[in-house]
Amino acid sequence: MGRGRPRKTDPEEVLDTAMKVFWNKGFEGTSMSDLVCATGMAKPGLYACFGDKESLYKKSLTRYFNNLGTPLLDDLKNSTDALPVVVRRFLESVAYSMLDKNCPSGCFVVNSLVEGSSTHPELETISKEYDQKRRDIFIERFEKAQKNGEIPLNIDAKAYGEFFSAQSLALGVLGRADACKNKLFSFIDVAMTVLPKP
Repeated sequence: MGRGRPRKTDPEEVLDTAMKVFWNKGFEGTSMSDLVCATGMAKPGLYACFGDKESLYKKSLTRYFNNLGTPLLDDLKNSTDALPVVVRRFLESVAYSMLDKNCPSGCFVVNSLVEGSSTHPELETISKEYDQKRRDIFIERFEKAQKNGEIPLNIDAKAYGEFFSAQSLALGVLGRADACKNKLFSFIDVAMTVLPKP
């Protein structure tokens, strides 16, 4: 009889695998059996390494945000490029991630926010926390642009930051619906027309 599937013992590899399962199926749609099958680890091993299903979900969402979201937000916050360049680069990076066939569809944070009302309060809280971090950095970048004279002083920089942060959410929803590249980039083109001129 042939040997079974080798078990994954690297916690980072296991967490990456679990992240994609949750990203694809959501918290409620993912069973421990799904995680056992995907990771090759037995339930006792998963519990010992990561805690219960809720703990593993939170760790998976945190890994997603740190690995995929944080680099984009760091660029948005710290780049010295002009505001239109930075904002378009952020949105296009999100769009390209939606088109990556090696990943589940949509944005894990967006998926989690949508599912949040039917999950445990702690999971809804962590999803909203990551959403708020993105919104805060967009607002900060627009307020900085206003101080630097990139956008007029008489506009509501916070409202514009909120608007463009929401566009990244919308791209995540479009990605979940399997929108093609043309649709995603046309969406970005229209959104960019809202960006105020100096």
